[in-house]
Amino acid sequence: MSSGGMDDRERDRLQLAAAWSRVVLGGVALVLMPLVYPGLGAYRWVFGVYVGLSLLGQLFIWKGIGGMPRAVLGGVVDMAVLTFLVHRIGSTATMMVSVYFFAAILNTLVVGRRVGVSLALCGAALYSMVVVAEANGWIPYGPDSPSFAGNAPSRVEAAVTTGLLSTLLVLSAAVVGLLVSRIRTREAELLAANTKLEELSLRDPLTQLFNRRHLMARLEDELARVRRGAELAVVMIDLDRFKRVNDLRGHQAGDEVLKQIAHALAGATREVDVPGRYGGDEFVVILPDTDSVAAMPVARRLAEAVRAVGEAFDAEQPVTASVGVATARADDDARGLIQRADENAYRAKKSGGDRVSLAPVIGTSGEWDAPVSTGVRPKTG
Repeated sequence: MSSGGMDDRERDRLQLAAAWSRVVLGGVALVLMPLVYPGLGAYRWVFGVYVGLSLLGQLFIWKGIGGMPRAVLGGVVDMAVLTFLVHRIGSTATMMVSVYFFAAILNTLVVGRRVGVSLALCGAALYSMVVVAEANGWIPYGPDSPSFAGNAPSRVEAAVTTGLLSTLLVLSAAVVGLLVSRIRTREAELLAANTKLEELSLRDPLTQLFNRRHLMARLEDELARVRRGAELAVVMIDLDRFKRVNDLRGHQAGDEVLKQIAHALAGATREVDVPGRYGGDEFVVILPDTDSVAAMPVARRLAEAVRAVGEAFDAEQPVTASVGVATARADDDARGLIQRADENAYRAKKSGGDRVSLAPVIGTSGEWDAPVSTGVRPKTG
């Protein structure tokens, strides 16, 4: 994203549209202008070259070649061809002068205010050079113009005409560029705000971990990968003795413990893992590309992280975690996988808590193998 709020793809789309307008205008000049101004028939090759360059520019845009220099060069060619045409049919008598404004505004939309104004100055300079040269008799005035086009302007007329056109042309490009810049800045700010709101909608407001809605959506995405052969494990973390904190210390203390545990869980996960708050005192961590063997060390690390926070808060009766691990099957859905992890967390809690329980595979008989319950740390005493 550029500072003006336009990304590269948007700029390429605008450049593509601008190049097509060049092709259309060049085609019109190639076919119609010699009919209106027969003298221009000898210069069909100029318009043909212009159309060819415009088509080449289309190819470069499609291939992603050239970038900003290509756009600037296209703008300069526009102004040069337009100035040639205006000179041939009467620089101060033709309505074709209005095309300068079209080209300047179009270029400003495509390449931005600074370059757009520069191209407007380029067009103004080329037009002024032609008009001044005609006024001084250095070049003929409107060699292919009709008889009613009049004679070459006087030097005073040339000064007034070129000064007025140059001022209006540059001001038009500058004003359009300023308006477009402000609009794009507002769009960028709105996009950033929407992105922030979308991110907040996926987060639990207390812990700043992902919320249940995002966890379920992410699980469905990961299960789609499982059906293509990927591995997936889910860890359910159910806190032990957390209600005691709320009862004895109050809900503010409980909220602080939850925030510290969330921070500890985020620090104990791998970069690919997705930790979130499932609800109340339950957390879920999604482990992509992880089988049951690889999931166990992660689950133990998460349980140890919870215990460390709990011991710092209350060393005698710390908050700990009953952790259940479930691995995904191809026919799983998100709710079923979560339910299995929750059942294993329940087994861990029934076994005394502060431990990890895993039921990793389906036996050949179709029954679940007995869960493997492993204490996080050896019990003493």
